[in-house]
Amino acid sequence: MITLYGFPASNYYGLIKHALLIKGIDFNEERTYPGHPSYLEKSPMGKVPCIGTEHGFLSETTAILDYLECNYPDKPILPSDAFQRAKSFELMRIAELYVELSGRRFLPEILMGVPKSESNRALMLPILIKAFASLEKMAAFSPYLMGETCTQADLVVRYSLKTGVMVGEKIFEVDFMEKAPKLQGWWNTMSNDPISKIVDTQAEESFPEFIGILQKAFVK
Repeated sequence: MITLYGFPASNYYGLIKHALLIKGIDFNEERTYPGHPSYLEKSPMGKVPCIGTEHGFLSETTAILDYLECNYPDKPILPSDAFQRAKSFELMRIAELYVELSGRRFLPEILMGVPKSESNRALMLPILIKAFASLEKMAAFSPYLMGETCTQADLVVRYSLKTGVMVGEKIFEVDFMEKAPKLQGWWNTMSNDPISKIVDTQAEESFPEFIGILQKAFVK
């Protein structure tokens, strides 16, 4: 059985948990925070999440998702058509590179009160606006990003946009969805999904613990 290591407040942890649940894969969860030397034996860069499998440990969400898709093919969450599969990866990369990673620059400011950076704001705002507009233009929204069924693209984009939406609200006082009504509709559909609610509830409940861990590390 697969063991999922990490902490629920992590959006990447939530992404992998969502993928496991939607594919119907049995798994255990082990609450783990980066920083413990023993965890480096499982995740060499100390990143969360990682999974333990019958073949060994895997870190990096892209690698984990690929393993789950290949090793548990009964319920695929990637298109079988080569072009549609590539388009789904295109959407995922835009969300990860230009929304999630752009927004991640502001997490120290949001979570720990680190002094704000005006240069970060000037650099990242146009990138975030363009990324949300690109997703609005490119996806099918019928009703999911790639068509009638929920796919890996929906999961990766959703958990990447969580960071972007939070940054828009807390850093820029901007609703990035305001000019993306189709993306907003899809976001609402995904948020009301039963699996999303399970993952989101666990993330919210564990958030105070996560902040406590951060504060202890920051004081050190």
